[in-house]
Amino acid sequence: MTENAINQQKEQFLSLCRQYIKRAGIDELLAWLDTTDFYRAPSSTRFHLNEEGGLCRHVMNVFDTAMKIYKNCAEEPIAAGTSPFTKPVSEESIAIACLFHDLCKVGVYRRAEKFRKNDKGQWETYLSWEMQESFPIGHAEKSLMIVRKYMELNLDEALAIRWHMGMFDVGESGSFNRRAFYDATELSPLVCIVSSADFVASKCLEKTTEY
Repeated sequence: MTENAINQQKEQFLSLCRQYIKRAGIDELLAWLDTTDFYRAPSSTRFHLNEEGGLCRHVMNVFDTAMKIYKNCAEEPIAAGTSPFTKPVSEESIAIACLFHDLCKVGVYRRAEKFRKNDKGQWETYLSWEMQESFPIGHAEKSLMIVRKYMELNLDEALAIRWHMGMFDVGESGSFNRRAFYDATELSPLVCIVSSADFVASKCLEKTTEY
């Protein structure tokens, strides 16, 4: 991604934050982000948007997808009383949960020289990414800790960030986590909206770069 594209993404991200989030602490959180590699970091090492600027692009993709899911699928049934949920989901909550769900990835990806065999069977080096986690407390748990240093979260937002990985985060974690995820989906529609949006964005919208 070019320098100009990274700067444009940053302005787009900041514009979304200013438009949708009025919560106390947002200015401090954005100031902290400006001291990190958030706007330049990849979204992964070898999967979706594993390229410079990928993380910022990913969270905006998740936000855009979540807004579409809510507006096209959930808002009307909630308002009509045909949904098990009765309280509308605020756009601010969708923005907070989506735009900050992956802050755990800040500062953990590094450029790395790796080795592979070329089409002639000869070893060659190439530049890719590797993960160096200095605070392995858990993926979504770390995002929650970071956000809550700067702003208060309501129950829906906290649950949505915690469970944004959906079943990918609970498949091998035992029955307690599976039950906790299920219970979270019963408590807040935002949990389903954000986890679904994250899955759709990462699998249907975002390519993987081959280095």
